[in-house]
Amino acid sequence: MLAINFIIACLSLWLIMLINYHFLQPALKNQQRFKLYKLRDELSLLAMSGELDEKSDEYLTLIKLINNAIRATGSFQVTDFLKFIFNFHKDEERKARFKSIVEKIDQANHKEYCRIASDVFEVLHDILRSDTRALRYFLFPGLLAVGFLLKIVKITKLIEKVEKKQEQINEMDEDLDGYKDQFGKKTCAA
Repeated sequence: MLAINFIIACLSLWLIMLINYHFLQPALKNQQRFKLYKLRDELSLLAMSGELDEKSDEYLTLIKLINNAIRATGSFQVTDFLKFIFNFHKDEERKARFKSIVEKIDQANHKEYCRIASDVFEVLHDILRSDTRALRYFLFPGLLAVGFLLKIVKITKLIEKVEKKQEQINEMDEDLDGYKDQFGKKTCAA
């Protein structure tokens, strides 16, 4: 009976993971992608209405970021989005460009552009948090626990080695003491 319950529990867990991977996660990611599409459309409307120049660095940089994010989330693979975010994070030129854009926008006081840019980064942050949730809450703590256990085992093995060495030293001490006694009492007695 216990084996049947275990099999049913494993199959249920497998089914839940399958449904989550193939249906729930793509639907949630699609929801975030639609937000990116909406923000891209709002940015384009700003450019079409003349409030923002289509050739400006502000427009081109943000529209390129949004399009790349949409492309990275299109496969619904966590690794594709994480590669995109990692490359975005490591790109020093892009960081400098965003810094200069922030300074320009602060001077121009363009609230609508700031809202759109802020929303884009919020959506990207939400996707990153959802894609790395399993890593942050299960895998990394699990790896830390395994590492901690391995350290304990390593320390335990080190303690065992030290105890073995101590036993060997004690045995050598006893041997030498025994030889001393043997030679002192029987052989060399005057």
